[in-house]
Amino acid sequence: MIFNPKYIKDDWVKRKGSSQLMQIDEYQTEITDGLTTSWGIKTAQRRYNGKVWCTWVNQNNALVTEPFLESDLEPVRWPEPAARTK
Repeated sequence: MIFNPKYIKDDWVKRKGSSQLMQIDEYQTEITDGLTTSWGIKTAQRRYNGKVWCTWVNQNNALVTEPFLESDLEPVRWPEPAARTK
């Protein structure tokens, strides 16, 4: 399986139907069955599970980081009406 992400680190996104701006931090991976090499070394394989970790500042000015499915996110088109300065 080829890893072909929809977003890359530091992309700005928002959850579909929301105006909360978030920034992509990293991809979430999960450990699959490991392999044993010909030298007897056990390795743990990782694969992308479709989730990305996003960071944003909530209404209490706290930094929040949470995983989201890529399919639940949409790219931010600048300038966003909520992000415009007056």
